[in-house]
Amino acid sequence: MIRILHILHSMNRGGAEAMLMNYYRNIDRSRVQFDFLLTEQKHCQYEDEIEEMGGRVYRVPLLRFSNPFPYINGVKHFLKEHPEYKIVHSHTSSKSAIPLWVAQRCGVPVRVCHAHSSSSGHGLEGFVRWGLGVWLKRVATDFMSCGEGATLCWYGKEYLNKTRFVPNAVDVERYGFNELIRQTVREKLQLSDGEYVLGMVSRFHPVKNHLFALDVLAAMKDIGCRAKLLFVGDGELRPAIEERITLLGLGKAVVMTGLVSDVPSYLQAMDMVLMPSINEGLPVSLIEAQTNGLSVIASMGVPHEVDVTGNVDFLPLDVNAWAECLASKIKQGVARDVDAVKKVRNAGYDIKAAGKDLEGWYLDKFNNFE
Repeated sequence: MIRILHILHSMNRGGAEAMLMNYYRNIDRSRVQFDFLLTEQKHCQYEDEIEEMGGRVYRVPLLRFSNPFPYINGVKHFLKEHPEYKIVHSHTSSKSAIPLWVAQRCGVPVRVCHAHSSSSGHGLEGFVRWGLGVWLKRVATDFMSCGEGATLCWYGKEYLNKTRFVPNAVDVERYGFNELIRQTVREKLQLSDGEYVLGMVSRFHPVKNHLFALDVLAAMKDIGCRAKLLFVGDGELRPAIEERITLLGLGKAVVMTGLVSDVPSYLQAMDMVLMPSINEGLPVSLIEAQTNGLSVIASMGVPHEVDVTGNVDFLPLDVNAWAECLASKIKQGVARDVDAVKKVRNAGYDIKAAGKDLEGWYLDKFNNFE
């Protein structure tokens, strides 16, 4: 058995973390095991499951650009103490340059950087990230990404043929539509059969743009279109979201579940999914939604390649345009796609097949330097 060291900030519920756990659950763990090197000092939401599956969680100091040396020394000390790691796989965007540079100096032969987003930021932050990206290409041995947009953003056009596409794959059978679960969850949430439910599954963070979704819901109400908005998730923006709900008089039209462990069940309760994000990589939550047969309205900041079923519409971030589009679709009575599971599987997003593919890649890499 070989052990792969994954480097992230935390293993709390989020897009990259959910994707990684999907792969972890679907590899042969008697052949390949995942361990995690984190900078989050608190117990993480996926940590118990990781340990139950035989993984190990380690911690180093938080990376601070004002003083990166505690982090650098922590990673160096860790790798010197654990020479068994021959493959290090970093998921921290351009900041991966720092741990992969340390891994290079420590003699780790396979150093993987993995791009999960399609935006490097703006201003000074964007410049710093760009500089780290240049360095990253010199210290990484292998490149992975969730899609073409992320590859172009972090590595550049010349790396399109050098980067391994690792799909944000899902358990297609688990996410397929189930009428019985739909009825059960809607009863639990006190949603009647006649209520049209729009959903968002994401952490409460400014980039996800929950406040825009609330403005859209208010605009729909103004033009006589009634719907409910179901927020699945939680996070730092919750007080601002609650304040906006009160300000717009939407208290009876918004349902917030908080963090949940059974996302597929809550997707069953929805009639359409919204993603008004400022930017995204290739969001696994939209693959999940499409697998459930749901139609999606997404912002132009979401890569178009996420549309694997033909059921995603992309709109600029204009409140009235979204309100009118949604009102039109609700009036038409948009139905679930009965062929969604087949479409998602054929597009290469079945985690069982994708997991075996990644497992084989790790094994081949390990065997090549043994």
